Order: sequence, then structure tokens, then C-alpha cells
Amino acid sequence: MVELERQDLPTPTDSAQLLLADLDSVMKREMRSKFVATNTRRTLTVLVSWLGADAPLLESDIRALVDNRPLQFSGRRVTQFLETRGLLIPDTEFRRDAQQKRLEAELAVLPATIAQELSVWIKAVRGEGKWKHTGRTYRSIARYWHVLSPILNRWLADGIESLREITQDDIKRAIATRKGTPARSIHIVLRNVFRALRQEGVIFRDPTRGLVFAGINKPPPSVPSDRLAGILSHAQNDFQRFVMVLVCVHALSGTDMRHLLLTDLDLSHERLIVRRPGKRHIIYLDELTYRCASAWLRERHGRWPVTTNPHLLINRWTAVDTTHSPIGTTFTNIFRPTGLTMPTLRQDRIRDEAFEVDGPLHLMRLFGISSHTAMRYITAAHPERTAKLPR
Repeated sequence: MVELERQDLPTPTDSAQLLLADLDSVMKREMRSKFVATNTRRTLTVLVSWLGADAPLLESDIRALVDNRPLQFSGRRVTQFLETRGLLIPDTEFRRDAQQKRLEAELAVLPATIAQELSVWIKAVRGEGKWKHTGRTYRSIARYWHVLSPILNRWLADGIESLREITQDDIKRAIATRKGTPARSIHIVLRNVFRALRQEGVIFRDPTRGLVFAGINKPPPSVPSDRLAGILSHAQNDFQRFVMVLVCVHALSGTDMRHLLLTDLDLSHERLIVRRPGKRHIIYLDELTYRCASAWLRERHGRWPVTTNPHLLINRWTAVDTTHSPIGTTFTNIFRPTGLTMPTLRQDRIRDEAFEVDGPLHLMRLFGISSHTAMRYITAAHPERTAKLPR
């Protein structure tokens, strides 16, 4: 791309100047920093000077300009600004789900037969197969793929050319390679894959049918109290501190936190509503959670006072996203300095509570977990109370 120096730009048309003035008012209203406002205006100035402002601009043109000189242009904010005014032609290929692209890349390196079979599985899980239902997201399917991929590699190394060749013995051997929760995950994923293929008529028999995975009755590993006490000291800002409290005190998952809405937090009544499929769970805020929630709200409003994103947890990208998407982070980086993972801390919180109570109802009410999950923790914590008497 040729160098687009300021003195080489054509004089903007009247409509282009009006659009630039509109951008200036938006930047001022959103209290953008001088650096951000300058880069955003420079980007739009170059675009409308050369391409005009009377017709919608191609998103691919904006991306090409930014890729040429990324430190001087701000494509994301210009894209969102133009889209809200009906002056953008989206690049559908660029906007495709990142996890979808990743899955397609993974399928492309597999043998054609297995790739076609797994494509059918993905389509069925997405709710686009013979039986219409609410489909899973590509993010969820990617988590399944993370478990499935090593098993596929072993089967391919053994000369398997189609999933029709897989027997129940193959399934048992795959599960036997791991223990505990990882083994259970393998069982769940393989059952999901072969049930979908059987449903779609790709295979004639389901090799996972009749296989029962024994429940996990041992408690999750305990986190030493000295390590647990210093968790919050690793938080670098109010956002991280609030996330840590939601996990370590209230045992929320990443999905729970990602979909919290600003209206779900009611500080006046000291409660937070967690919305889950088919139900909702109410958290009554303790003093620590209340302080952290208040601090995060002040930081959120101070940094993005005019954001229209309805989610409680946002960042610099989702705050200006016109699609109001939830935060995309997996929260992994927040907990990495602690040396502990988020699932470990979440399980440890439920585990500690299970040792303090006798029945599952308390766990169900406190954490909003299912009866099956609550009983698993109670059984692990109090095996002497739940053991079956010999006949």
C-alpha cells in the first residue's frame, strides 16, 4: 500500500467533514484519551478523504489500512463508529467465530473420511442435524475437541481410517489412559460424539452404549490454607480482585461470570443474580464481596462512563463493542500468578463447605449446583454417612 501522508490526502467532501465532526463529538462524549482520539480520527480522515463518506465503506479496506501501519491507526473503533451509522459493509469471513475457524483448521489436516464424520458431529451438536435443538457454542465444542484430539491422534497412529471401525474395547482403552475427572471427561466426550453420529445415521451402532463410568467419590485435592490466604494479594486491580472473590468465595465458573449483567448486581439489597439455563441463583453479598463489587463498579464507570454494554464484567474492547458481546477472556491469566487454577479454587471452596454440613441441600442453595453434584461432594466429604450397608 502506498504511503498515505497527510499532505497527499484529497480535501474531504462536505459529508466527510460532517462525519469527522460527528466522530469528534463521540470521542469527547466517551472521554477518550488524546492518543486514542487522535489515532481514531486519523484513521477515519484517511478513509473518507480517499473513499468518501457518501457510501458504506468495506471493513476489509479498513483492516488493510490498519495492518499497513498498526501503531498510527485504530481500526476497531472506526469500524464500530461506522457500523452504528450504517456506513460499513462487514467482512463476513473476518467476523466468523475464532473457535469455528480453529475447528475447521483441525479438520483440514485429518483424513477425509474422519474429517467428514466429525463435521457431521459438529453440525449435530450445533443443533443443525436431523433433530433440531438448542445448539452448543463453538467455544463449548472446542473444549470437547481439546479432550478428543489426543484420542484421535492415537487412533490414527493405530491405522484407524473411519470412526465406524471404533469398538467398545477402543473406547475402554481410551478412558483407561486417564484417571478421575479427566477419564470422566473422555467418557462424556466420546459418548457425545458417537451418539450424534448414530443419530445422524453415520454409524450403525454406538460403541459407548452400555458403558457406565463409576462416580468419583474422592474429594478434590485440598488447597493449603497458607496459599489460599494470599490469593487476593496477587490481584493487580479491582477487576481481578472482584473475579477472584467470585471464584474463591462464591464458586462461580467462568461461564457464570462472563454472562453476568450489570442489572444483576443490586448493591442496595446486597445481592447478585447468576442466570443459568432454566434457572437463576441468588448470591447474598458478604462484606468482602460487597466492597470488591463496589470498587469494580467505580472503576467501570470511571473508565467507560458511556458504555452501553449490559454485562457486568467488561474490558476495553467489549466496552465499545456495538454488538454488546460478553467478555471473551477465560480468566486464566488472572489466577496464573497464584500457582493455582480457577477450577481448583472453585472446587476447593465447595469441598470446604461440604465438610461443614451434613446434607446436599445447603450446597445446592449456597452455590446453585445440581443435586447430583452436591451429593458427589457430600459423599466424598462424609463417606461414613453415605455408605451403603451390606445386604
